[in-house]
Amino acid sequence: MEGFTNQITDFDFTMDGSQMATTCKDKKLRIFDTHTGSVAMEGPGHNNMKVSRVRMLKNGTILTAGFSSMSSRCLRLYDPRNLSGILKEEAVDNANGSLFPYYDPDLNLLFLAGKGDANIKFYELDNGGIFYLNQYMSGDAQRGLGMMPKRGLDSGINEIARAYKLNVAKKLVNVVPLKVPRQSKAFADDLYPDTAGYQPAINAQEFAEGKNAQPKLVSFLELQSANATSKGFTATEAKVNGEAGAEIAALKKELAALKTEVGDVRSSLKEKSGEVEELRKENEELKGKLKSCQEEIAELQKNGIEASQVGSD
Repeated sequence: MEGFTNQITDFDFTMDGSQMATTCKDKKLRIFDTHTGSVAMEGPGHNNMKVSRVRMLKNGTILTAGFSSMSSRCLRLYDPRNLSGILKEEAVDNANGSLFPYYDPDLNLLFLAGKGDANIKFYELDNGGIFYLNQYMSGDAQRGLGMMPKRGLDSGINEIARAYKLNVAKKLVNVVPLKVPRQSKAFADDLYPDTAGYQPAINAQEFAEGKNAQPKLVSFLELQSANATSKGFTATEAKVNGEAGAEIAALKKELAALKTEVGDVRSSLKEKSGEVEELRKENEELKGKLKSCQEEIAELQKNGIEASQVGSD
């Protein structure tokens, strides 16, 4: 691939592998045809010599993370059919460190970290917009960041991402689990949609022949099952592990449903226990009233007997 006049700063592929987008210090944004190596589209990128990075989104839109002409950090969206204009620009802040964008195509989320920053910001990419959600804060600056693949996440704690933060000051790597707080312990289907599995959509020969294909998706539980049951996994074992994984995934779903049912039964029993406790208290109150009535009757009977004895005398 040719056409660059300065250092390439980043590249990324479309979901089907047919195109590759690049950012460069010559301030150009380019799209290449991966089969021919030729430039399919070229346009202006971030008007700044600092490092910018690029991600190809699931819907085909291009996202870049870099600096504006005023040297403030920002995110941009581009139409891959026309790079001459910006669809959307979202200001990030005025820090100086280059940005590291990590894109989750399953949830349409963007995790954004900056070199020298102590935080990780979360954005949702939806309907052509960039929407800030929240951020993780810490007291230690980061030099770089890496993300755990989906197969390694813990669905039991609703972990949607796990960052490995390079902490240069302390000379260690901080593990940062990014979780969605939920009261329910059941498997959260909305947090774990189908994701890319182990089995490739096409092989190298098919790609060389000009074919493109979207990733083969599997359920998250099936992906985890295949990962857990296949030490030294190889592509030739994909079918076997996939079948075993599907069966295990079905059993896990059934187990999750049973856990939910048990939780409901426990809640019902707790409510009934509360009702029983109220009845017990009411019974104790009635017993107390009955005792008072019996004592009052006894007192009245005693007074009546004494009065009759006085009358007879």
